[in-house]
Amino acid sequence: SGEKVADTTCQGCHGAGLAGGDSGPKLVGADFLAQWNGRSVRDLFGVIAKTMPENAPGTLKPDDVAAVTAYILKVNNFPTGKLSLPADEDALAPITFQAAKH
Repeated sequence: SGEKVADTTCQGCHGAGLAGGDSGPKLVGADFLAQWNGRSVRDLFGVIAKTMPENAPGTLKPDDVAAVTAYILKVNNFPTGKLSLPADEDALAPITFQAAKH
């Protein structure tokens, strides 16, 4: 469901597959992951919930924010879980972005 929400809500700025667009940054790849390294998935959820979409900030439903957040994790090759990502910021707090160790 996150890909569907991203295709209709995010693609206009962030491009297909969230790979970057004319007015929105890439949400996939090493630069994105470096920017979020050590931060909580709750932080990403909060940014999306409060500031997106750019033309109507804060209008996405919490379930759609969770779906887009899960899609961002998916396109960045994070492992998928058996359950959907919750739309509860407190539940997302313990999940952090960690840079790959080489």
